[in-house]
Amino acid sequence: MQPEKKQIKKEVGVLYIEPKKVDEYWLLVDFMLREGLRYDGDPMSIEDLKKDIKSGAFQLFVMFGSDDGLKSKVFGVFVTRIVELPNFKQCEVILLKGEKRELWQDEAAEMIEHLAIQNDCKRVAVHARPGWQKFLEGKEWKVKRYLYTKK
Repeated sequence: MQPEKKQIKKEVGVLYIEPKKVDEYWLLVDFMLREGLRYDGDPMSIEDLKKDIKSGAFQLFVMFGSDDGLKSKVFGVFVTRIVELPNFKQCEVILLKGEKRELWQDEAAEMIEHLAIQNDCKRVAVHARPGWQKFLEGKEWKVKRYLYTKK
């Protein structure tokens, strides 16, 4: 007789971190935010990023949960901003860093769209690596342009 296999609940959620609670969560996300900034060529300092999140100019989200049903951890972070363009408002994902994307990508996409709707945005713009293209196109997002950089 074989032992009964235990069902392990694997769950990762996307949490919005309110500006007044940023300091409580900062140690959990600091490393991934620094990595994300470094990957993007350090467009701002970690201190400036934190200041803009705490002021509400940027919004911080954390992918947190368990992939083994035993212990919880941070799987990723993303930062958004709402931009008032001359003709409409746009929700932009300006930083996204994480691991095991399959555990949180659907909920993250839904959260971004929900944030845009809440803020009366006409459009969502995501700065992402090419690996996101297949997933996002499956959710009816379209590639409008590529970002080329040179130092």
